[in-house]
Amino acid sequence: GTFMSESQLKPGEPPSSRAQELLLEFLREHDADCPLCGYNLKTLTRPICPECGQELVLTVGTKPLRLGWLMASVAPGFFSGICAFFLLVVIGIHLVMLRSTWLVFVILDSFGWASLFFAIHLSRRRHKFLAMPVVRQRWWAIGIWLVHIAAFFAFAIIGPRYAQ
Repeated sequence: GTFMSESQLKPGEPPSSRAQELLLEFLREHDADCPLCGYNLKTLTRPICPECGQELVLTVGTKPLRLGWLMASVAPGFFSGICAFFLLVVIGIHLVMLRSTWLVFVILDSFGWASLFFAIHLSRRRHKFLAMPVVRQRWWAIGIWLVHIAAFFAFAIIGPRYAQ
């Protein structure tokens, strides 16, 4: 059957499809909010929200995604990428003005770009990351942060020796 709009569906008229019947059957006994306005649809008799008039359909959904560990995993990479862009400007100025640049700048910039590309790769393959158990996601995030913290300290401690 086809879905009927609010103007076609008369009060008290039965729904036109099995999916609509199942939706109304579910709502007879369960609380569910309208996805548009948040109105509680329990005991609904027509597949239309009485508050906002939105037509309702039966769908398959998922629990809300937990993106915390994904965000924690990609944040250092995106930050490093932004820093790498600005460091590239500094490298360019050094090359133009001094006709050379410090090797530590090039290495640091390369790390930033590699980190950015890894973050982009992880973002594009986020479905695989989110399918991992939360414990594994957490270890990935911790590992990524440890690599970035170690790189920061390495460049902060060792870098100035080679930037002369």
